[in-house]
Amino acid sequence: MRVLKTILNFIGLNKSSKFVKSYLNESNVRSSLYMSAVIIGLELWLIIRQTDKYLIPLWPSENQFSFILSYISLFILFITLGSAIFVFCLTNIYKKIPSKTSFILNLVFSGASFLYSFYIFGEHFSKWDTTKGQISNILLIALYAFTTLAAGLMLFLTLWKKFKNKDIYFLINTVIILFAVICLVFGVRVSYSDHISSKHKEIICFLTMAIYVACLLIWKPWISVVLNVSVFIAFYFLINAADVASGYGPEDVLAFKDGDLVNYITFFVSLTMISIMMYHQRLISAKKDEELTYIADYDELTGLHNFSFLVRTLDETINDNEGKIILFINIGNFKTYNDQRGFIKGNEFLKRVGELIEEEFEGGIVCRQSDDHYVVAINSEDYLAKLQKLNYAVLELDHEVQPHVFAGGYLIKNGEDARRAVDKARYACSVASSRMQDLFVEYDLKMHKEYHLMQYVINHVDEAVEKGWIKPYYQPVVWSKDGKLCGAEALARWEDPEKGMLPPISFVPTLENTKLVHKLDACIIESVFRDIREAIDRNMPVFPVSLNISRLDFELMDVVPFLEEMVRKYNIDKHFIHVEITESALTENAELLSKNIHELKEKGYALWLDDFGSGYSSLNVLKDYDFDVLKLDMKFLSGFENNPKARPLIEAVISMANKLGMKTLSEGVETQLETDFLKEAQCGRLQGYLFGKPMPKEKIRDMINKGEFTISKELV
Repeated sequence: MRVLKTILNFIGLNKSSKFVKSYLNESNVRSSLYMSAVIIGLELWLIIRQTDKYLIPLWPSENQFSFILSYISLFILFITLGSAIFVFCLTNIYKKIPSKTSFILNLVFSGASFLYSFYIFGEHFSKWDTTKGQISNILLIALYAFTTLAAGLMLFLTLWKKFKNKDIYFLINTVIILFAVICLVFGVRVSYSDHISSKHKEIICFLTMAIYVACLLIWKPWISVVLNVSVFIAFYFLINAADVASGYGPEDVLAFKDGDLVNYITFFVSLTMISIMMYHQRLISAKKDEELTYIADYDELTGLHNFSFLVRTLDETINDNEGKIILFINIGNFKTYNDQRGFIKGNEFLKRVGELIEEEFEGGIVCRQSDDHYVVAINSEDYLAKLQKLNYAVLELDHEVQPHVFAGGYLIKNGEDARRAVDKARYACSVASSRMQDLFVEYDLKMHKEYHLMQYVINHVDEAVEKGWIKPYYQPVVWSKDGKLCGAEALARWEDPEKGMLPPISFVPTLENTKLVHKLDACIIESVFRDIREAIDRNMPVFPVSLNISRLDFELMDVVPFLEEMVRKYNIDKHFIHVEITESALTENAELLSKNIHELKEKGYALWLDDFGSGYSSLNVLKDYDFDVLKLDMKFLSGFENNPKARPLIEAVISMANKLGMKTLSEGVETQLETDFLKEAQCGRLQGYLFGKPMPKEKIRDMINKGEFTISKELV
């Protein structure tokens, strides 16, 4: 069985993959491109030669057109055909040529070749003298017929692609095969004509064309054998059947004497073996390229194309992307599915979703970008209906977890960078995610402005840090019992020379999403240390400052060593530094955060639990971590005056914190009524617009100097 399989593989009867077939077909198209260029050059040289040798010396006074055609019609035929083949192959290989340019070039050159071939075919057929030179004339008629057919087929494919916007690869291969047949017929006809019109046995043209067809074009071995046997035997009998009436004796008719016949057979065997060897070499290259292409172009988990393939494909057709839409698709509740079903089931789920997307958006480019993110590039027709069907199919995969899809879309423009287009679709998808109820959001003008601001932030964050555009603003924190200043929270502000004052909402989420937020926070932390050092050196009042440390800070930089370095560098007492960690941060990567929180506590930093009550595991957080201050989320005070549940809930939280040995702070205080209530409920610290908005260091220092704030002697 193995021997049989080896034999079948050797003679090319094994089934090749789609990639290998495409690779070999493209190789043939490239060979035809080079051969057509050679033919154009040769025919131009022959026209110049014929003109110099015959046309100029024998130029008639009448019927100049017929006279010219009698000498160079065949050369013009091959120039027009060669040019048409060259343009046809070029536009099939180089996809970056704009479709409009490709259409015009193919229409002009294929049309010219077809019209001229058809004209010459008709002229020669009408004047065919059936009394002499039958074989030579048959070969010439066949040459004209095949040329007309090849040019007509190229013209048809050009119009088909224009109006149907797709290729017919079988017919593209047929054009290449016809080109090979034309070359063979030309070689046979020229060599045969030379034989019967001279005493020299000139078969060089036939052998040259046989080499081209057998070696430059890649055939399966069994096809090479059949092709070479058929052509060489046919040519042998054709030469041996040359017309005796051509004017030479019988001894001149037999072209292949013993020595010639041995050479002829040796050449045939060598050419056949070389063509088989070249096929297998090209096959090995194709399979290696297939493996490398799969690694480079496909996602290992789902088998879909990867993001690099989509970007490259769109960039290759950068001038033909008008009317296509980029869909950036996310899976809702996938994290829950992964947590409840496990990673193995999660991976199977991602594969199945990829299959559903590929089925629904058949004909488009579908790729997995990363995690549970998929990108589709497709013609912008009925994509909303397809998204709805996809969403329903995904919901059906698990009725308990209820996974679903949401997507952002962007209509790509000709000449637009593919990555930027996908980024815009991703941005629209993030908007769809925040709206919850929207299945699809399309990128619009408002998003365009937001997107460009997002890109500006990403591109200029390093410059902003370096040039001091990012700086801390300080929001006062006061004691509830006497209203004296006991500290401030450092909040980032970006004072941009081009954009003006950027609100935190315009840059903090962007830096978090792109994992650049540690650059912002490191800048704010060092600026706070610098400001405190400056105040000490100038004998100005100093107060504690709380620093916001996010979950990403712990992942992206060494928070504890960095704080320790700042303490040493600026020689600041640690009781001036309070570290705020949001409650929601503690629900992810708990092991890493627990380790860092324990180190901070050991090294003497005061730890504040920020935004308490905004998450879902508040009581567990209080049980598992040792915080000094509990900071109530401002949502507790939302609707305070009209919500009867607010007062007892806040009182209970404050009482619980006190029993656990934690001090309390309430943010979002805006009215005197809220202040009086919180004071009565024994909430220690207050923060909110009632006491002051975030302000630059100069302003808060000025308010202290003017007596608008009194720094408390009790700062802990």
